[in-house]
Amino acid sequence: MKNNKHARPNSRFKRLFKSNKFLIILSLIISLSIWVAISLSDTNETTTTVSDIPISINLSKDADRNGLKIFTGNDQKASVTVTGNRLTLGSITNEDIIISAPTAGTISTTGTYPLSLTANKANPSDRFEITSTVSPSVITIFVDKQKKESYDIVNKIKYNVSEGYHAVVTTSVDSITVSGPQSEVDKVASVGITGNISGELKDNTSIECDVKLFDNSGSVITSNMITLSENKVTANFSVLPYKELPIKIATKNKPSQLNIEDYCTVIPDTVKIAAPAETLEKLKSISTNEIDFATITNKSYDLEKKLEIPSKCINISDVDTVNVKMNLHSLDSKTLKVDSESFTVSGLSDKYTYNIITESLNIQIIGPSSQIKKITQADLSCEIDASSIDGTTGSITLPVKFKVNGDTSSWVYGNYKVNISIDNS
Repeated sequence: MKNNKHARPNSRFKRLFKSNKFLIILSLIISLSIWVAISLSDTNETTTTVSDIPISINLSKDADRNGLKIFTGNDQKASVTVTGNRLTLGSITNEDIIISAPTAGTISTTGTYPLSLTANKANPSDRFEITSTVSPSVITIFVDKQKKESYDIVNKIKYNVSEGYHAVVTTSVDSITVSGPQSEVDKVASVGITGNISGELKDNTSIECDVKLFDNSGSVITSNMITLSENKVTANFSVLPYKELPIKIATKNKPSQLNIEDYCTVIPDTVKIAAPAETLEKLKSISTNEIDFATITNKSYDLEKKLEIPSKCINISDVDTVNVKMNLHSLDSKTLKVDSESFTVSGLSDKYTYNIITESLNIQIIGPSSQIKKITQADLSCEIDASSIDGTTGSITLPVKFKVNGDTSSWVYGNYKVNISIDNS
């Protein structure tokens, strides 16, 4: 009986060791214990490489004051080899190591600089050691001042327009801002858009174009240090019909029977105008701004007159002004005394009375000799414009306008004023 009692526990223990599940669990426990013991032992060191460590580059205070910044080389990363126990190295990251370029603090001017790199632990008490030089050991940076410049967009798109049509090109933005190192931005002479439209344009169209930088020689500039406010721009083509129109001289105070074309030459005498078809159909000529015959006497003139382009119309001749040559030497002049009895006053409110103080004026008349010999003051209208008077009384100087009445080729030259007295009614 005694022997049976002792045999029963041994039998159970033997059966336990014959169980696969028990043996697996026991093996795992033993293995884990051994691994922990090894990992916690400072004498069991290993080595690993820590990669993708950001490089800290700090310029000098003088560089900051001078507006310098790093344009290339500051986004590089490095790696180092570290040694320590397995548990420590298993948790290390690139944030536990600081890689810097100490000599960057001596930079104070524009240029390209090689920088030697050093590595240190972010926390000096960490239980690992840096056991290799930094890879790469040297990097190169480019330092310059930041510059921004705005440029109007130059259209360099190649296209053809159908006969009798003109294309007006507008862009989705009018200008491009170029930013980057001063030395690079200074190379930019112009900013343009390029492209090619096949066929002949007769209808409106749009295309998206790449923005390109050009130097003084017209060559394309490529720089990874320059940024643009827009990299692509939409070019819109408004296609309009056009026609060539004669240029007419607009006048003021010209006598009704004077044919100005007999005395004038206009250079150029035509201009090309593009406009919507319904607008273009109504146009017969393009006028200059006015020539006031009150300022014209019997001599020669060489005048620059601006063209008056109607709304919705585009001058495609690149001519904003024309040269008007006038030769009036064949005309004669005459001085005529006009008494105040011939003067009339217009534009004066009924609440005022007036008295013309100026007794007479000597005026100059220009025209064909056969006409002006016959002109008397009875042939003139002499109107004093008093419309500017509002609450003013006393002696006032006002302009008087003279005109030769009837169908004539003669006019009054000069500007004239009279004194009148204004009183309340």
